[in-house]
Formats: sequence, C-alpha cells, structure tokens
Amino acid sequence: MMILIFGALAFTVGAIASLALGTWLILVAVMVVHALASAVVIGYAWHQAGKSVDKPDPLTEARIEQEDDREPPRAARTARDREVFS
Repeated sequence: MMILIFGALAFTVGAIASLALGTWLILVAVMVVHALASAVVIGYAWHQAGKSVDKPDPLTEARIEQEDDREPPRAARTARDREVFS
C-alpha cells in the first residue's frame, strides 16, 4: 500500500515538474528513480526477513526453563573455601 502511495506521489511530482519545465523526460526519470528505490527497499526488507536468529520455539524454551528449575541450588561459598594470602 505504501509503495502505491509513494508511487502516486512520485508520478504527481514528476508530472508537475514535466509540465513546469516542458519536457516529459523528467516524468520518466522520476518514475525510474522511484522504481529503483522501491526495488532496493523491498530487496533489503526481503533479505532481513529471511535472516535466522536461532531462537527456539516456545515449547523448547519452556522445556529449557523447566530443566533449569530442577537443578539443585549450589552451596554458598564460605570463608573456609577461599585461601587467604598475606
């Protein structure tokens, strides 16, 4: 939808510039620039949408969290666990 809106805007601006300057080549140039810019934006969006972020599905995330909850808590360290150097 946005491409159609910006395409219509580019066509309108190009038509006004063409009428003001008396040459229709400006309209063609504006539409070519718009088509190229749209192709770049769509290509970039398509490329970004295809990237994988290696995020597990919700069921796997829940299973991982459940396994973490079952691990016994670690004993807290005391002063006797550390050597003191003087």
